[in-house]
Amino acid sequence: RGPPRSPHRLSPCASSRSAAMAATLLRRPVGAGELAKSSGAAPVRSAQPVRQRVRLAITPLGPSIAPVLGYHSSVLIGRVEYAFTSRGVLRSPGPMSHEALHAETRFIDCGRRFVDVAAFEAALYPLFERGSYDLLRKNCNSFADAALCFLTGDRLDSRYMQMEAVGRVAEEYFSLVQTLTGGRYSPNPKADDFDVDEAAEELRELRLVGGKIAA
Repeated sequence: RGPPRSPHRLSPCASSRSAAMAATLLRRPVGAGELAKSSGAAPVRSAQPVRQRVRLAITPLGPSIAPVLGYHSSVLIGRVEYAFTSRGVLRSPGPMSHEALHAETRFIDCGRRFVDVAAFEAALYPLFERGSYDLLRKNCNSFADAALCFLTGDRLDSRYMQMEAVGRVAEEYFSLVQTLTGGRYSPNPKADDFDVDEAAEELRELRLVGGKIAA
């Protein structure tokens, strides 16, 4: 298990964004077309939060760079998967984003939680927009981390994000990832302002708005 995360304190700017997001959640549901969809799958929706099973799906990626192994992760609400890609947040019936990885997918049961699906989508979609994906700084694991925080108040275990942590250091100081990928990786400027710890804290606050999202 990775080292414990240090507490993160919201900046005044982050607090303002959190308040704005909260107001948005309280006054409207997600509109059609605001969520990228890979299928017609739809989780249970209700005017009130509904208790649904929440799971984390994790699949190892390729050979490890000892002792570090990369992972792909997504979250499932009921039988519906939410995963983040370069196309934005994709919703599908079951863990379809893991099917092409040719490795065993592990499912971690996070329990049955009261979930307001419209609020979940409204909170996560603006943070993980189409075209903002970055292999090292804003990827599927960043999304799973933030989504878990909104749904359960917990964070993704840091061991599942060690590869990105190593890659960020190597890239920052040596541009090593760009070199190893033959230039196929380059930092995405749309991810420059993203901070997963800050996002998680904002989402942790939002799940308690008006007592609507408390587990």
